[in-house]
Amino acid sequence: MLYVMRCLAVLIVLAVVWQQVFGAVSSGPINQETAKEKIAIIGAGAGGSSSAYYLQRYSNYSYDITVFERNCYIGGRSTTINVHDDPRWPVEVGASVFVKVNCNLAAAAREFGLKVQSYNSGKVRRKDGLAIEDSFGIWDGRKLVFTASSESSWQRTIKLLYQYGTAPIRARLLSKKTSASFLAFYSQDYFPFVNLTEISRSRDLTNITSATTFDYCTGHGLSARYVNDIVQAATIVNYAQYVKRIHALGGFVCLAVDEALEIEGGNWQIFEKMLQKSGATVRLGTAVSEIDTSTKRSGKWKINIADSDKVEEFDQVIIAAPYYQTGIGGVPLRIKDAPYMTLYVTLVTSTKRLSSTYFGLKPGVPVPTMILTTLPDDDQAGSNMRPWFNSISVIRYIPDREEYVYKIFSASRITPEFLRLIFDKGAEFSWMYEKIWNAYPRLDPISNFSDWKVDNGGIWYLNGIEQFISTMETSSLAGANVAALIVGANNKTVVSVP
Repeated sequence: MLYVMRCLAVLIVLAVVWQQVFGAVSSGPINQETAKEKIAIIGAGAGGSSSAYYLQRYSNYSYDITVFERNCYIGGRSTTINVHDDPRWPVEVGASVFVKVNCNLAAAAREFGLKVQSYNSGKVRRKDGLAIEDSFGIWDGRKLVFTASSESSWQRTIKLLYQYGTAPIRARLLSKKTSASFLAFYSQDYFPFVNLTEISRSRDLTNITSATTFDYCTGHGLSARYVNDIVQAATIVNYAQYVKRIHALGGFVCLAVDEALEIEGGNWQIFEKMLQKSGATVRLGTAVSEIDTSTKRSGKWKINIADSDKVEEFDQVIIAAPYYQTGIGGVPLRIKDAPYMTLYVTLVTSTKRLSSTYFGLKPGVPVPTMILTTLPDDDQAGSNMRPWFNSISVIRYIPDREEYVYKIFSASRITPEFLRLIFDKGAEFSWMYEKIWNAYPRLDPISNFSDWKVDNGGIWYLNGIEQFISTMETSSLAGANVAALIVGANNKTVVSVP
């Protein structure tokens, strides 16, 4: 009898242990006393910050995370600069906007209590408090092919329909259909997805990414004139690429900006808050020089820190930056190279406005506050008459100095001589700032995308998604998706959609 009682006691203990250990697989947190798996994340931009945040969110803080960032700031290609070094006047010089349907960014902004506002909301006001007229034009290097002032949206629509027929309506319907296909990526039916190529095919997006914007749009009834004028102006300002080169998904993303939003003070704050919430150790100004793949069989990865003899070991590594821009040496990883577009972002301040004469307007007629560019009809290859800039916009007015702040995107350096050419006579520039970015990959037509997993031993690569599309939101989605794959593979918790 005593023997039976002892056996029952042992069984009861085993049942309790089983419930404590294996019950956590389906109900949430694991035992916090166990040693935490160490994960290194290279890059503190949208992808890296999201990886850290979602790893901890999905696992109830089960990981020891270290984030290495070679720059001295968080945010990657989302960063601000203060005009005249005055913190009252921050300006985005990288990823400037997101939109309402960007699930991860919008949700994070709400969670962290960040103030979301319409892009450039209330920024362009004169000293008397009156807003400068919101207007835009499209310049082909010779003339303004389209202009719209601050009339209502329906008036602009009528103007577009008058000039381009039904093409604007067709473009909107195609863009909405494409957005709906992409939003399924967040659903329980697909998230997390192991293979970007497969999910793209299942959502009928591969036929869009494998065609140029021009061919796909004209093949679906949009006039060549509308595509060359309106759609191309959008692809140039967003991706510095022409419609006969960029894939159609890239083109539709450029059109899906019904409600451009930003975080007051800078979008980088989303990613700073994500890292803070994750509890990760963030090492700014610290570049990784090598990932030692020779330790693969031991289940550990050695990371060498640049300009030091320091070596650290991790169980898994997430590369959240364009691999061939990281400077990571050693044995090359099997990651497909992707050329990135060089973008010059120039900020200048002046009391003067852009020259009406230069843009073919009558003297005294105000130049639109935003000028986008396209190519002239007889040079759609962009070989001869390409405009000297991608876009110019008035983004602020500084009452104390009675100055306008202009932002210029271009493929080459903006010179003082060029500025004097496009501004009113006598213009002087009290402040000028230049930032050169490898801003986004060349979005050539493509049907097969890089895998998340670079090596079966635990190296992951996020930036392959940029050849699908390059935005803050998709980088954040990549981080969330890889986090879910890692957590799910280790049975740490039930993964929910971001």
